[in-house]
Amino acid sequence: MTEINFNAIKLTQALVKCRSITPEDDGALLVVQDHLSSLGFNCTPLSFSGNGSYEVKNLFATIGSEGPHLAFAGHTDVVPPGNESSWKHPPFGAIIENDKLFGRGTEDMKSNIACFISAAEQFLKNNGGDFGGKLSFIITGDEEGEAINGTPQIMEWTKKNNIKIDHCLVGEPTSNSSIGDKVKIGRRGSINFFLTVKGIQGHTANGHRAENPVHYLTKLLSNILEKPLDEGNEFFLPTSIQIPTFDVGNTAHNVIPEFAKATINIRFNDLHTAETLIEWIDDKIETVFTNKIKATCKVRHEISARSFLNKPGQLSKIISKSISQATGRNEDPELATDGGTSDARFIKNYCEVIELGIRNQTLHQIDEFVYLDDLNELTKIYYQILENYFKNN
Repeated sequence: MTEINFNAIKLTQALVKCRSITPEDDGALLVVQDHLSSLGFNCTPLSFSGNGSYEVKNLFATIGSEGPHLAFAGHTDVVPPGNESSWKHPPFGAIIENDKLFGRGTEDMKSNIACFISAAEQFLKNNGGDFGGKLSFIITGDEEGEAINGTPQIMEWTKKNNIKIDHCLVGEPTSNSSIGDKVKIGRRGSINFFLTVKGIQGHTANGHRAENPVHYLTKLLSNILEKPLDEGNEFFLPTSIQIPTFDVGNTAHNVIPEFAKATINIRFNDLHTAETLIEWIDDKIETVFTNKIKATCKVRHEISARSFLNKPGQLSKIISKSISQATGRNEDPELATDGGTSDARFIKNYCEVIELGIRNQTLHQIDEFVYLDDLNELTKIYYQILENYFKNN
């Protein structure tokens, strides 16, 4: 049995000490389950496998009765720590030094889960179990990995079991310079293109007898990068095109290679779809690789996420009001869609979803950490959201 302590700092430490590198759990979900069970939540461990991916442990927990249904979603898995000797403190030691708590997952996103559990404990203590609605936790162990047998399967499970969620808050680290100054109401999409150009190998002194694939691949990439796809809009940054890899694998300076490969990653806003970008890349390829040349290009694509936007609505208003009440700041938070992908991309198909969490500053880095004061501040905001959500509904 886990030692129960609802202090956000202590609970974050307990979670960080679990070496839950995707898809390993190492007891992290049990820490969450034990705390929620002690509060009266009905906890349902969910394990999913197959679908071309590894087995993943997940958790769905709920409390309450008839009324509006608010869910909190998060993940207990973390990325690998890298070279552990480079860390100031052991990455799974959860060491506190001065005003900081160090460890892998402190920011992304175990502290956010701890803060919401702490806020829920305070809310239930003040309002009891009959608070006029339902409160649930959607916790996965597969957000940092393939994200196949995690949140997508949990949400499908809720649908099959006729569990209707009205709104969802995802605890990703969204804040900028102060807690609650920025929330995410959408996310850009992400698509990868894997290009392989085949030429004709030959001696560099006899270029006329060969067909250099590097020349054609660089021409193609130049055409793709020639001008921006768009200028963005009210809620989205301009679409970003990046070339993360370019590989020839040629060790000889006097040999024209047969193959050249490159990867393109496009982070796109809601002015595009994955399908329109696939057509756009195909058109670019056709422009360069005509019937007049002997080099050919094959392309494979992989859609990681589709762009989405939850225009400001009921939940965003409650969150903005709650941040102001908890922090004393009068300005509304920035409504943003930047950054990478999150599991909100799966939840948005079921209900309105917004992301709010700790400051985004060291996630996935060596010596990842959170400020202790930030944990207390975030807990206050989460608590106020619970009060306002169920009172307003």
